[in-house]
Amino acid sequence: MINPDCCPAKVLNMILNGTLKINADSRILSEYKRILNSPKFSFPKTLVAHLLDYLSVESKLIIPDPFFSSVKDVSDLPFIEIALHENIPLITGNKKHFGNIKNLRICSPKEFFKSFDLLIE
Repeated sequence: MINPDCCPAKVLNMILNGTLKINADSRILSEYKRILNSPKFSFPKTLVAHLLDYLSVESKLIIPDPFFSSVKDVSDLPFIEIALHENIPLITGNKKHFGNIKNLRICSPKEFFKSFDLLIE
């Protein structure tokens, strides 16, 4: 939403056009709400509300198995649990938050596109 030409925006576009499905739980949707409504970004409230409504309806809701290990940021825990439970990659712009968690596949948005030869520069 910050830069419409960057790889994270392309991931968001894939979600919005139905090409990519978000796997989430209520904690993840709450985290999206917290981040998107942060004064740090100053996104228009109506745009955020529409996006959050869309994500709450279109996401595949998961009840993951708990992950029992320490993490740097407890708000990352739901993302780890979902990725491990569903055996899917965790796409994030901040890979260092997730360290070396056994069986967790982590990729940046750019790596995600490269892995599927989808990157359009």
